[in-house]
Amino acid sequence: MTFTHILPQGEPQIEKSRRYYVSTFSNDHKYLLPADEEERERLNNQSQGIIQIFDNKLIWAPVSLKDEDIVLDSGTGSGHWLLSLAKERDIYNKIPSVYLRGIDISSRMFPPPSLTPSNTTFSIDSITSLPMSWSNTISLIHQRLLMAALQAPQWHSALSEMYRVLAPGGWIQLFEGHHLFDSPSEAVTHHKAFQIRDKLCFETRNVIIDITKHLPEWIEQAGFVNLKIEKRGMPMGASWADESSVVGAKAVNGFWNGIKGPVMKEGGFGIVSSEEEYDTIVRDILRLCEETPGTYWPILVFTAQKPEI
Repeated sequence: MTFTHILPQGEPQIEKSRRYYVSTFSNDHKYLLPADEEERERLNNQSQGIIQIFDNKLIWAPVSLKDEDIVLDSGTGSGHWLLSLAKERDIYNKIPSVYLRGIDISSRMFPPPSLTPSNTTFSIDSITSLPMSWSNTISLIHQRLLMAALQAPQWHSALSEMYRVLAPGGWIQLFEGHHLFDSPSEAVTHHKAFQIRDKLCFETRNVIIDITKHLPEWIEQAGFVNLKIEKRGMPMGASWADESSVVGAKAVNGFWNGIKGPVMKEGGFGIVSSEEEYDTIVRDILRLCEETPGTYWPILVFTAQKPEI
C-alpha cells in the first residue's frame, strides 16, 4: 500500500467519515485509499485471502534464510504479512531467527508496539529512496499490491533501490493484481466500476494500473535474474466458491467504497454524478460477481534474484 511523497508525519485529512492522507505531489494528489480502522480491517482480510490462494505460503522466493538475515516488507500497511511471518519464526519455528523490517510512507496503519514481536520493526521509509546504510544487507524483499500507487519512473526507482539494498544472491517477491477480473461475463470485465477506477488512477495520478504487463521487463532491466512468475485467482463469488471468495468480495467492496471520496471530489469523471449512483455501481459489480461462477481476480507473484558475486 505504499504511496511515495506523503507528508512525513502522515497527517490525515478528514473527508466525511473516512480519513485520507494528503500527499506532497506538486498538484496535491491524494492518497487514493483511506487510512483508518476500516481500511486496516480490509487490508488484513485481503492479506489473509492472498495467503490462502497462494497455498498458505508466505515465502515464494527460493531463498535460504539464515539466523540474523533481514527480511524487508515494502508497503507494509497494517503489517499483516510481516506479523504472519513473525509467527512462523517465533511460534512455529518454520524459519530461522531473522530480523523482520516493515516500511511504509506513514506509520498510521502500523500495528501497536504491544503487538510487535521482538526483532520486528516498523519505520517510515519509501521503497523509492531507502537509507544508504541498507546497501547489500537484505536477504528477501516482499512487496504487495502497489498497482495503484506508483508511476512508471517510481517503479524503476523502486526496483533499482531493491537491487541496491539486497545482499548478493538475495531475492524479491512482488505480488501484483491484474487490472481486470477474469470472468466469462463481459458485463463484469467491462463494468463501469473499472472505468471509474482507471479514470481516478490515470487522470489524477498517472499510475500504472496494468503493472503486471510491465514488471517482467522492468525487473530484468533492473539487473535481476532467475525471474519466475506464478499466477493464482481470488474467487469473487461466495455462492459458488470457497471461503476465500468472501474475502475477495469484501476486499473489492472495501476498495471501491474507499475511493468514493476521491472520485466524487473529482466530479465523477462524467461517469457518476452522485454518491447514490456510485453506491449503485459498486453494488452492481458485486452482484454480477456473485452471480457469475468463474469470476476471479488474477494475482501474480514475481520472484527474482540479485546475482551472486
